[in-house]
Amino acid sequence: MRRFLALLILCIISLPNVSAAIDSEPDGGNLWFSCEDVGDCYLTEMQIGEEKISGLVNSATPLSPQHVFLEFTMFPEQTEIALLPDEIEEMQIDLRFQDDLLGLTRPDLKVTILIAQSSTVIDFQGDSNPVDGIDGAYKTENEPLNLEGDRLLWPDEQIRVLVDFDVERPGTWELYLRGSSFMNLDIIWSDLIESRNVDEPSSDAEPRETEFDSNHMGALVGDDRDCWSFEIEEHEVMRATFVWEVVPAEIEQSHGQPDLILPDRRMAPTPELITSSDDSETRLTWQWRALPTGTHTLCIGGKIDAFQPYQWAGIIAFEGIGPTGPDDFSSEALYPSGIGLVGDEQNKVMIESSSGIMVLILSIAIIIGLFFEMRQDSTSKSIRFGLFAPGVIILLAGGVVSPMWAIGEESQSSDEFDLEELIDNRLDQLWHASHPSTPPSSRATHVGATFGMLDGETLQLRLFADYALPLDDGRWQLHVPYLDDLRLDKLIFQKIADKGQTSANSQLLDEHSRSFTLLAARTLLLDLIMLEALLVVDEVPDSNIIHIDMEMENSVSMGTIQDPAWSTKPVDFPEGRWRILQDNLFPSLIVISLCDCELDLLDVLVNSNEPVSHALLTESIGVEPASPLFENQYLWVIVGIALAITAIVLEQKRRNKAKQIMHDIIASNQWV
Repeated sequence: MRRFLALLILCIISLPNVSAAIDSEPDGGNLWFSCEDVGDCYLTEMQIGEEKISGLVNSATPLSPQHVFLEFTMFPEQTEIALLPDEIEEMQIDLRFQDDLLGLTRPDLKVTILIAQSSTVIDFQGDSNPVDGIDGAYKTENEPLNLEGDRLLWPDEQIRVLVDFDVERPGTWELYLRGSSFMNLDIIWSDLIESRNVDEPSSDAEPRETEFDSNHMGALVGDDRDCWSFEIEEHEVMRATFVWEVVPAEIEQSHGQPDLILPDRRMAPTPELITSSDDSETRLTWQWRALPTGTHTLCIGGKIDAFQPYQWAGIIAFEGIGPTGPDDFSSEALYPSGIGLVGDEQNKVMIESSSGIMVLILSIAIIIGLFFEMRQDSTSKSIRFGLFAPGVIILLAGGVVSPMWAIGEESQSSDEFDLEELIDNRLDQLWHASHPSTPPSSRATHVGATFGMLDGETLQLRLFADYALPLDDGRWQLHVPYLDDLRLDKLIFQKIADKGQTSANSQLLDEHSRSFTLLAARTLLLDLIMLEALLVVDEVPDSNIIHIDMEMENSVSMGTIQDPAWSTKPVDFPEGRWRILQDNLFPSLIVISLCDCELDLLDVLVNSNEPVSHALLTESIGVEPASPLFENQYLWVIVGIALAITAIVLEQKRRNKAKQIMHDIIASNQWV
């Protein structure tokens, strides 16, 4: 044991960056099975210890097997807080048994993984003849972990792996180590609490003295109270800006209003709030006006089992000096239409409706007129049935049947949403997902689902497109005019109004509504960008009505841990192409700002990466433009009318000729 610990300490000293048993650094989730002997085993960050351990079994039968139990405890102890994945990336255990009678065999193996209070059991099937059957080490990949909804591993919590198996015959078992047996976890996020919590000690009773306009850094751990005292001079506007780092939703603090205690020990009035959020931070600016001068105390409080680093700074100003709040916001927060469009707008082609209502009306009117012609006796069956009847049939098919078919194709089915309905449903989904009581895993699942469609669900949508943009490879990308003047702020604040969510004693938004506003603006923005990019077709549609029928499945997501994006994709979309499209389509910067003032204001700032290559856009079979029954239905109408008119003209000529013959006969008195 001493040699083992000495070797381990030497390895740790040689790697000064090692601070935890597992962390989010490259290979930080690799745990190696290491042993000094059978009763002295650990899960280590490096390959150390013996090459293998073994045991001799002298007496064992199928009726009285000998049980072998090995326990591997993580060492060193966990020092960082880490977000665990939902599954084991890879596990391998190289266990062999040399049977005195049958030779090399593999017993049934039971592996129990204990992470904090959770337990996951993996059963491996043995093999009495590994040469002809299962060969090599016990392996598994992407094995689900039963974390019981708690994905966080806190400092001093343990990971243990229990390995046990039964030996039914005499022989020797061997467990190969030093790289042959291991468990890999893809650690999504980690942080060292001690190194971030540098603002202590502080409390309500003993606030830290500071300068209001200096930069303060620290972390809010659990239900601690962090307090500062400072002097405030004469001013008109006083602002305190808190910048919270993005952490997993499981441990995110509430970001509630700070307590500002005035010199007379009374609480300051409710401030205005301006909130900005992007994928790396959430920025909250609390603003007070015309507070008394003197010593003030500012405190923030946390909640149990939460942790989040922050920094804050204050500023005092007068109204005429720089921006101080709501005036910085524009009056409208429009969706930046066209972010997902890459086609050539200079050579766009307009798209008209394929139903042809006027053609339908005209065709019906002409057919009614032709009905009177059909009631008259024909002088030539060849003209009647060779020209007139085919013309009427062609006119009926191209001018009546085909337009009516197109009208049916362009109508909205009972299972379809229009874009307005889809957005409204998506906002309802995000409203529930943003609720403080929603489990983080459920929030991430619903927020990340593209267009709100979960794995196995089908997106059925009816869109109106006004023109098509040519792509470099001959395909076309469709433009949806509804997105041009789409006001995100109006949709979001209307949803909050429908839910009736405001503070009881003021017009300010509550915490849930503020969280929903920022989340909804960002999520809708990303959904609509992806929608624009998916509207790719092989040729210009015959109709401006587009039907989308896409079955969705899980995929790799973009964005943050707690609020991912595009985690579901159309089933016919190749995974590799989807990932490349995500990487190129995801904006380089998204900043959502909210002013929780007398008049709620929202601002959206988006900076895109380099333009998406036309070749990266992949058309989906789920994008189905409506179409008439026959292509070129106008040509069918023209041909039908031409045949019918030709027949009528020929028929009329024959009738006129017959009349002339009759007149000639009468004039010559051939009949008396």
